[in-house]
Amino acid sequence: MKIYLEIPNNCPYCGTKLIIKKDNNSEFLFCPNEQCNSRLINRLDHYCGKKGLDIKGLSEATLEKLIDWGWIENLKDIYLLEDHRDEWIKKPGFGAKSVDKILAAITTSRNTTLDAYISAIGIPLVGRNTAKELAKHFKTYAEFRDAVKDDSYHFFKLNNFGIEIDHSIKHFDYAEADEIVKILTFDENNPQEEQQDSSLAGQTFVITGSLKTYKNRAALQKDIEAKGGKVGNSITSKTTYLINNDIDSVSSKNQKAKQLGVPIITEKEFISIFLR
Repeated sequence: MKIYLEIPNNCPYCGTKLIIKKDNNSEFLFCPNEQCNSRLINRLDHYCGKKGLDIKGLSEATLEKLIDWGWIENLKDIYLLEDHRDEWIKKPGFGAKSVDKILAAITTSRNTTLDAYISAIGIPLVGRNTAKELAKHFKTYAEFRDAVKDDSYHFFKLNNFGIEIDHSIKHFDYAEADEIVKILTFDENNPQEEQQDSSLAGQTFVITGSLKTYKNRAALQKDIEAKGGKVGNSITSKTTYLINNDIDSVSSKNQKAKQLGVPIITEKEFISIFLR
Protein backbone atom coordinates (compact mmCIF):
# COMPACT_ATOMS: atom_id res chain seq x y z
CA MET A 1 0.00 0.00 0.00
CA LYS A 2 1.44 3.32 -1.07
CA ILE A 3 1.02 6.37 1.11
CA TYR A 4 1.28 9.77 -0.52
CA LEU A 5 2.16 12.78 1.57
CA GLU A 6 1.35 16.29 0.48
CA ILE A 7 4.34 18.58 0.88
CA PRO A 8 3.21 21.95 2.25
CA ASN A 9 4.16 25.19 0.51
CA ASN A 10 3.68 27.34 3.59
CA CYS A 11 4.63 27.03 7.26
CA PRO A 12 1.62 25.66 9.21
CA TYR A 13 2.52 27.94 12.16
CA CYS A 14 3.05 31.35 10.57
CA GLY A 15 2.05 30.91 6.92
CA THR A 16 5.46 31.97 5.55
CA LYS A 17 6.47 30.31 2.28
CA LEU A 18 8.80 27.40 3.04
CA ILE A 19 12.19 26.97 1.41
CA ILE A 20 14.28 23.85 0.81
CA LYS A 21 17.63 23.51 2.56
CA LYS A 22 20.30 20.86 2.15
CA ASP A 23 22.22 19.33 5.03
CA ASN A 24 24.58 16.33 4.78
CA ASN A 25 23.13 15.14 1.47
CA SER A 26 19.56 15.50 2.81
CA GLU A 27 16.89 18.03 1.92
CA PHE A 28 14.36 19.46 4.34
CA LEU A 29 11.70 22.16 4.44
CA PHE A 30 12.65 25.25 6.40
CA CYS A 31 10.67 28.27 7.55
CA PRO A 32 12.76 31.43 6.95
CA ASN A 33 10.62 33.56 9.28
CA GLU A 34 12.83 34.47 12.26
CA GLN A 35 9.73 35.28 14.34
CA CYS A 36 7.98 31.95 13.69
CA ASN A 37 6.95 30.27 16.95
CA SER A 38 7.87 26.84 15.57
CA ARG A 39 11.49 27.95 15.22
CA LEU A 40 11.42 29.54 18.67
CA ILE A 41 10.07 26.42 20.39
CA ASN A 42 12.70 24.25 18.71
CA ARG A 43 15.50 26.58 19.87
CA LEU A 44 14.12 26.75 23.39
CA ASP A 45 13.56 22.99 23.63
CA HIS A 46 17.11 22.31 22.45
CA TYR A 47 18.61 24.89 24.82
CA CYS A 48 16.72 23.52 27.82
CA GLY A 49 16.98 19.84 26.88
CA LYS A 50 19.60 17.19 27.61
CA LYS A 51 21.69 18.23 24.58
CA GLY A 52 21.73 21.74 25.99
CA LEU A 53 21.73 22.95 29.60
CA ASP A 54 19.28 20.27 30.80
CA ILE A 55 16.95 22.62 32.70
CA LYS A 56 14.56 20.29 34.51
CA GLY A 57 10.87 21.14 34.21
CA LEU A 58 11.09 23.22 31.04
CA SER A 59 9.62 20.61 28.74
CA GLU A 60 8.43 21.44 25.25
CA ALA A 61 4.83 21.53 26.49
CA THR A 62 5.68 23.96 29.29
CA LEU A 63 7.72 26.14 26.95
CA GLU A 64 4.80 26.34 24.52
CA LYS A 65 2.59 27.62 27.34
CA LEU A 66 5.16 30.20 28.37
CA ILE A 67 5.30 31.42 24.77
CA ASP A 68 1.50 31.56 24.53
CA TRP A 69 1.37 33.61 27.73
CA GLY A 70 3.82 36.08 26.19
CA TRP A 71 6.52 35.51 28.80
CA ILE A 72 9.16 34.08 26.46
CA GLU A 73 10.13 35.57 23.11
CA ASN A 74 13.80 34.55 23.07
CA LEU A 75 16.32 32.44 24.99
CA LYS A 76 17.27 35.23 27.39
CA ASP A 77 13.67 35.49 28.61
CA ILE A 78 14.14 32.12 30.32
CA TYR A 79 16.20 33.93 32.93
CA LEU A 80 13.45 36.51 33.52
CA LEU A 81 10.71 34.01 34.39
CA GLU A 82 11.16 34.77 38.10
CA ASP A 83 9.31 38.03 37.39
CA HIS A 84 6.18 36.02 36.50
CA ARG A 85 6.22 33.67 39.52
CA ASP A 86 3.19 35.08 41.30
CA GLU A 87 1.05 34.76 38.18
CA TRP A 88 2.60 31.47 37.12
CA ILE A 89 1.76 29.57 40.32
CA LYS A 90 -1.94 30.33 39.70
CA LYS A 91 -1.95 28.76 36.24
CA PRO A 92 -3.75 25.39 35.82
CA GLY A 93 -1.39 22.43 36.16
CA PHE A 94 1.21 24.36 38.10
CA GLY A 95 1.56 25.60 41.67
CA ALA A 96 4.16 27.06 43.97
CA LYS A 97 6.09 23.81 44.41
CA SER A 98 6.43 22.94 40.70
CA VAL A 99 7.14 26.52 39.63
CA ASP A 100 9.80 26.98 42.30
CA LYS A 101 11.50 23.77 41.17
CA ILE A 102 11.67 25.08 37.62
CA LEU A 103 12.99 28.45 38.76
CA ALA A 104 15.62 26.70 40.90
CA ALA A 105 16.69 24.63 37.88
CA ILE A 106 17.01 27.81 35.82
CA THR A 107 19.19 29.35 38.51
CA THR A 108 21.37 26.21 38.59
CA SER A 109 21.78 26.38 34.80
CA ARG A 110 23.52 29.75 35.15
CA ASN A 111 26.62 27.79 36.17
CA THR A 112 27.53 25.46 33.34
CA THR A 113 30.42 24.22 31.22
CA LEU A 114 31.67 25.67 27.98
CA ASP A 115 30.84 22.56 25.97
CA ALA A 116 27.28 22.47 27.32
CA TYR A 117 26.72 26.11 26.39
CA ILE A 118 28.18 25.81 22.89
CA SER A 119 25.95 22.78 22.31
CA ALA A 120 22.91 24.54 23.79
CA ILE A 121 22.95 27.65 21.58
CA GLY A 122 22.05 25.56 18.55
CA ILE A 123 24.85 25.93 16.01
CA PRO A 124 23.88 23.62 13.12
CA LEU A 125 26.00 20.44 12.97
CA VAL A 126 27.51 21.19 16.41
CA GLY A 127 26.20 18.65 18.89
CA ARG A 128 27.50 17.81 22.36
CA ASN A 129 30.40 15.71 21.10
CA THR A 130 31.62 18.42 18.72
CA ALA A 131 31.15 21.02 21.46
CA LYS A 132 33.33 18.96 23.79
CA GLU A 133 36.07 18.96 21.19
CA LEU A 134 35.80 22.74 20.87
CA ALA A 135 35.99 23.14 24.64
CA LYS A 136 39.28 21.24 24.62
CA HIS A 137 40.80 23.83 22.28
CA PHE A 138 39.20 26.98 23.73
CA LYS A 139 39.28 27.54 27.47
CA THR A 140 36.73 30.38 27.48
CA TYR A 141 33.75 31.50 25.43
CA ALA A 142 35.67 34.66 24.55
CA GLU A 143 38.51 32.59 23.06
CA PHE A 144 36.01 30.62 21.00
CA ARG A 145 34.34 33.79 19.71
CA ASP A 146 37.71 35.30 18.83
CA ALA A 147 38.43 32.25 16.68
CA VAL A 148 35.04 32.58 15.00
CA LYS A 149 35.77 36.20 14.12
CA ASP A 150 39.32 35.46 12.93
CA ASP A 151 39.19 34.98 9.16
CA SER A 152 42.57 33.26 9.25
CA TYR A 153 41.39 30.58 11.71
CA HIS A 154 39.90 27.39 10.24
CA PHE A 155 37.92 24.98 12.41
CA PHE A 156 38.28 22.23 9.83
CA LYS A 157 41.88 21.84 10.96
CA LEU A 158 40.62 20.39 14.25
CA ASN A 159 40.28 16.62 14.57
CA ASN A 160 37.16 15.31 12.79
CA PHE A 161 35.96 18.78 11.75
CA GLY A 162 34.99 19.21 8.11
CA ILE A 163 34.29 22.15 5.82
CA GLU A 164 30.55 21.99 6.59
CA ILE A 165 31.07 22.33 10.35
CA ASP A 166 33.61 25.12 9.83
CA HIS A 167 31.11 27.03 7.66
CA SER A 168 28.30 26.46 10.17
CA ILE A 169 30.37 27.74 13.11
CA LYS A 170 31.65 30.74 11.18
CA HIS A 171 28.23 31.85 9.86
CA PHE A 172 26.07 31.30 12.94
CA ASP A 173 24.36 34.36 14.46
CA TYR A 174 25.87 34.69 17.95
CA ALA A 175 24.10 37.93 18.93
CA GLU A 176 21.75 36.24 21.40
CA ALA A 177 24.40 33.87 22.75
CA ASP A 178 26.78 36.77 23.35
CA GLU A 179 24.15 38.46 25.53
CA ILE A 180 23.18 35.39 27.54
CA VAL A 181 26.80 34.50 28.31
CA LYS A 182 27.09 37.71 30.35
CA ILE A 183 24.81 36.26 33.04
CA LEU A 184 26.44 32.83 33.16
CA THR A 185 29.45 31.43 34.98
CA PHE A 186 31.49 28.52 33.67
CA ASP A 187 32.94 25.54 35.45
CA GLU A 188 36.66 25.53 34.69
CA ASN A 189 36.88 21.74 34.84
CA ASN A 190 37.66 19.96 31.59
CA PRO A 191 34.35 18.92 30.01
CA GLN A 192 35.81 15.50 29.26
CA GLU A 193 35.86 13.20 32.26
CA GLU A 194 39.21 11.70 33.20
CA GLN A 195 39.73 8.54 31.18
CA GLN A 196 40.62 5.36 33.08
CA ASP A 197 41.19 3.43 29.85
CA SER A 198 42.90 5.15 26.94
CA SER A 199 43.13 2.16 24.61
CA LEU A 200 41.20 4.01 21.89
CA ALA A 201 43.00 7.33 22.32
CA GLY A 202 43.79 8.96 19.00
CA GLN A 203 41.17 6.94 17.13
CA THR A 204 38.00 8.43 15.64
CA PHE A 205 34.93 6.38 14.81
CA VAL A 206 31.83 7.19 12.79
CA ILE A 207 28.67 5.13 13.39
CA THR A 208 25.97 4.61 10.79
CA GLY A 209 23.11 2.21 10.09
CA SER A 210 21.10 0.12 12.56
CA LEU A 211 22.70 -1.62 15.55
CA LYS A 212 22.13 -5.15 16.82
CA THR A 213 24.01 -5.48 20.10
CA TYR A 214 23.90 -1.93 21.42
CA LYS A 215 20.56 -0.39 22.34
CA ASN A 216 21.35 2.76 20.36
CA ARG A 217 24.24 4.81 18.98
CA ALA A 218 24.56 6.78 22.21
CA ALA A 219 25.40 3.57 24.10
CA LEU A 220 28.08 2.62 21.56
CA GLN A 221 29.48 6.15 21.62
CA LYS A 222 29.68 6.00 25.41
CA ASP A 223 31.83 2.85 25.25
CA ILE A 224 34.14 4.41 22.65
CA GLU A 225 34.61 7.61 24.63
CA ALA A 226 35.12 5.66 27.89
CA LYS A 227 38.26 4.22 26.31
CA GLY A 228 39.53 7.57 25.10
CA GLY A 229 38.21 7.35 21.54
CA LYS A 230 36.15 9.92 19.67
CA VAL A 231 32.97 9.69 17.63
CA GLY A 232 32.51 11.91 14.60
CA ASN A 233 29.48 12.88 12.56
CA SER A 234 31.00 12.58 9.10
CA ILE A 235 33.74 10.68 7.30
CA THR A 236 37.00 12.59 6.88
CA SER A 237 40.62 11.68 6.22
CA LYS A 238 41.06 11.66 10.03
CA THR A 239 38.39 8.98 10.59
CA THR A 240 39.94 5.71 11.82
CA TYR A 241 36.95 3.38 11.36
CA LEU A 242 33.39 3.46 10.07
CA ILE A 243 31.12 1.15 12.07
CA ASN A 244 28.32 -0.19 9.88
CA ASN A 245 26.64 -3.60 10.13
CA ASP A 246 25.91 -3.43 6.41
CA ILE A 247 29.38 -3.53 4.91
CA ASP A 248 28.01 -3.59 1.35
CA SER A 249 25.69 -0.62 1.85
CA VAL A 250 25.76 2.02 -0.88
CA SER A 251 25.13 4.80 1.64
CA SER A 252 27.03 8.06 1.30
CA LYS A 253 29.11 7.26 4.41
CA ASN A 254 30.15 3.85 3.06
CA GLN A 255 31.06 5.35 -0.30
CA LYS A 256 33.04 8.15 1.33
CA ALA A 257 34.88 5.68 3.57
CA LYS A 258 35.88 3.55 0.59
CA GLN A 259 36.95 6.64 -1.32
CA LEU A 260 39.24 7.75 1.53
CA GLY A 261 40.43 4.26 2.41
CA VAL A 262 38.76 4.26 5.83
CA PRO A 263 38.18 0.66 7.07
CA ILE A 264 34.54 -0.36 7.51
CA ILE A 265 33.86 -2.76 10.39
CA THR A 266 30.68 -4.26 11.79
CA GLU A 267 29.45 -3.79 15.33
CA LYS A 268 30.48 -7.38 16.11
CA GLU A 269 33.97 -6.75 14.78
CA PHE A 270 34.29 -3.58 16.87
CA ILE A 271 33.38 -5.51 20.03
CA SER A 272 35.73 -8.38 19.16
CA ILE A 273 38.69 -6.12 18.33
CA PHE A 274 38.40 -3.35 20.91
CA LEU A 275 36.34 -4.56 23.86
CA ARG A 276 37.90 -7.95 24.57
